[in-house]
Amino acid sequence: MREWHNKYNSFNSDKGLTYYENYRAIAEWMDGDKYLPAPIEVNLDPMAHCNLSCSFCIVQRYLKYNREEIGDMTRLPTDYMYRLVDFLHEWGVRGLCISGGGEPTLHGGVWGLPRYANSKGMKASIFTNATTLDDPKVEDLLWCQWIALSVDAGTKETYKRVKGKDWFDKITHNIEILANTRSQKHYNANLCYKFLIVPENMGEIHGACKLAKELGAQDFHARPADLERKDMGCSPNLDTELINEELEKCHGEETEDFHVYTVTHKFDENFHVKHDFTRCLATPIMLPILTDGNGYLCPDKKMEAKFRLGSAYPDPESILEWWGSDKHRELVKSVNIDNCSRCTWCRYNKQIEDVVLKDNMNLAFP
Repeated sequence: MREWHNKYNSFNSDKGLTYYENYRAIAEWMDGDKYLPAPIEVNLDPMAHCNLSCSFCIVQRYLKYNREEIGDMTRLPTDYMYRLVDFLHEWGVRGLCISGGGEPTLHGGVWGLPRYANSKGMKASIFTNATTLDDPKVEDLLWCQWIALSVDAGTKETYKRVKGKDWFDKITHNIEILANTRSQKHYNANLCYKFLIVPENMGEIHGACKLAKELGAQDFHARPADLERKDMGCSPNLDTELINEELEKCHGEETEDFHVYTVTHKFDENFHVKHDFTRCLATPIMLPILTDGNGYLCPDKKMEAKFRLGSAYPDPESILEWWGSDKHRELVKSVNIDNCSRCTWCRYNKQIEDVVLKDNMNLAFP
């Protein structure tokens, strides 16, 4: 099953091979070396609140059911986020992804962050459900390199069923306005219509792809939702034949200006989670900083106390007290991948094992 037309794209995990020097430093650090380079990206959650109710959301465990896990601080102060960007720039972090323990744009302080990160020579991106993109400040988001628009539906009926609100017309209108602003004012941000595949929407993937194209998005990205996480504990129950037919139709919509990414390589042929690596190794390429002011091991372990690295608040420089520490190393080593569901870094773990630790590609010979 093809996933894209041009392999040089953001969703191709072979991108990880360009991080070879980071990989090598991580491998040496795991073996006892004292030096661990700064992460390539920081994933920032500005606030723990959402205005939708998606049952398959990766943070629904603590947003909906166990809010005591969040703690007292549910919103990062605006001035802190700007000071954090200052520190990240000095530290050598390349990318700032404004993500969510919820919907980040509900925090009024995030709008100017992409422009500010750009002013420091960093790249910025954001995940949003597009519900607030009618805000007058929305143009500031177009300073992002990419904007992920989490829609997960192609019709009003399905949107309400999977999102919990009857806001489909609103968010599609918002996306169209954002796309028009991007075009009229010559911004370069890629607008990506995101579609997580669940049983409720698997029959309208192609319809959503056509809609994304009509609205003016540059990218359409579809992949199976991870329904086998321990907080979900259910079988995907997906019709693989139907889904593959829908995904193949999506590729027929591709043009020079509209790109389709049907990303399935982190799952087996039946869309079950697969682990084709043996150890957790790649987590130091990215640092999640959440609304409680703490750094965590990886984006798949958000708000899990066991995988809390240390405090990043109120002084961002406190990160340096625990980043690359013996405790950090032992925490990575403690990960039992049998207890993990879909791994964000599965291909990167495999690359470190096969390219750095084993040199299967004979890198001394171009």
